[in-house]
Amino acid sequence: MTQKYPPRKPCIRDEVVLELQHVYGNGDQDISFQVHAGEVLGLGGLVGAGRTEIAQVIFGSRPKESGKIIFMGKEINPRSPRAAIDYGIALLPEDRKRHGALLTNSIKNNISMPIYERISKATVINSKVEHATAHKYREEIQIKCPSIYQLVKNLSGGNQQKVILGKWLAANSKLIIFDEPTRGIDVGAKFEIYKLINDLVEAGVAVLMISSEMEELIGMSDRIIVLAENKIMGELQKDEFNADTIMSYASGVIPDNKKEAV
Repeated sequence: MTQKYPPRKPCIRDEVVLELQHVYGNGDQDISFQVHAGEVLGLGGLVGAGRTEIAQVIFGSRPKESGKIIFMGKEINPRSPRAAIDYGIALLPEDRKRHGALLTNSIKNNISMPIYERISKATVINSKVEHATAHKYREEIQIKCPSIYQLVKNLSGGNQQKVILGKWLAANSKLIIFDEPTRGIDVGAKFEIYKLINDLVEAGVAVLMISSEMEELIGMSDRIIVLAENKIMGELQKDEFNADTIMSYASGVIPDNKKEAV
């Protein structure tokens, strides 16, 4: 495969899905940014810079100490992942085997997990809806498996990632956070994940993508914010993307070509 990143038509909308205003928490300090509908906002930085930490605050798995999180025009304070999911926020974590999927459960159970409350009546799950939902997303995102009853642990890394994405699509998420979306995935499966991300933003979903792969960060993002030592060091528009500039910010140094703007 010669093309690493599938083409994406411009699809960023004026609607701000997520806005952080001077957020402190989980070690991060004074974090402010926006993510628009139809946008991939990349979060760059070295390991330990605070990228995953801010994702955990947004997803409610770590507490916010101060500042504001505004989602779909309303201030929210998710105190748990369940609360964040109910708002419409999703997270595909860096360690999908430990935190992203229930490996010893079926594809069907994993995809249905966030929506059991919605498809149940008096604690009885509507099995027809559950089956139809799992089958729908198996087909839509092309999970390669013999059936929706296949255990997730028996799938390839790329297909495991698709199952996790499938459950968030079933939950009708408006913001999806990808933390190292293609780590441990082969080249062909990476391209498929990139195409799915493109499909999401073209449908108006907002994507926040954390990646330690410079080429992936540049190839998939519409804008890039770079963190160093738990603070935002700089922001780059598409026409400013440059590996040296990103690495300079990630090292805590303002590049020479940006000093005048500070």
